[in-house]
Amino acid sequence: MKKIAVIGASGKVGTLVSQKAMAKGFEVTAYVRQASRLKTEVSKVVEKDLFDLQLSDLEGFDAIVLAYRAPQGQEKDYSKVAFHLTGLLAQSQTRLIVVGGAGSMYLDDERMTRLVDTLPKTLPYYPTVNQMAIASLIFKNSAANVTFFSPAEFFDPEGKETGNYTLTNDILGHNAAGESRISYADYASALVAIIEEGRYQNEHIGIYENEKRS
Repeated sequence: MKKIAVIGASGKVGTLVSQKAMAKGFEVTAYVRQASRLKTEVSKVVEKDLFDLQLSDLEGFDAIVLAYRAPQGQEKDYSKVAFHLTGLLAQSQTRLIVVGGAGSMYLDDERMTRLVDTLPKTLPYYPTVNQMAIASLIFKNSAANVTFFSPAEFFDPEGKETGNYTLTNDILGHNAAGESRISYADYASALVAIIEEGRYQNEHIGIYENEKRS
C-alpha cells in the first residue's frame, strides 16, 4: 500500500488527488490548516500550518504532494514554501511532487523562453504565475527529490476527466489543434499514477489533453 501526504488537501486539486489516491487504495494523510474545510475522506488528518512542519512530519511516506496555493497578496510565499520544504527534505529520500504552474514551462527547445516571460505584467494573475515560476527554480536546484508537475496553460477546474492526455518534459505541450489545456480531474489522476508507478523523479514535467474541445 502506498502511503502519501497531501499538503493543502482541502483545496480543489488537493481534494481530487486525495480522492483518487484513496480510490486506488493509498493511505492518505491530509495536512491542512483547518480540518473543517476538508471535503473528502482520508486516512488521517493533521491540522498544522505548512511553515510549522518538521522533518518528522514528512517521514514514512512514499510521496508528499504539495498542493499549496498562496493567498492573494502573499504570492512570495511560494518561494518561502519551496525553501522550507526542500530544506527539510534534503535530509530525506522522501519524494515531493509539487502542483506547479504552467508559467514555468519553456516554449522552445533551447529553453531560453518560459511562458511567464511572454505574459503581460498587468494581468491580474501575473503575480501568482511569476512567483510560482520563481519557486520552480528553487525546487529544481535543491537537493531534495522533487517532481515539479506543471499543468497545461489552461488549467480547467470544471473540465471532465477524459483519461486522454499526454505527459511531457518541461516544454509546454499542445494538442493537434494547438490547445494547451487539462482538467483538474485528469491532472489529479495523472499525478496519482505517477506516484503509483514511481516515474519522473527529479524532473520538471507537464501535461496536456490530447483532444480538441468542441
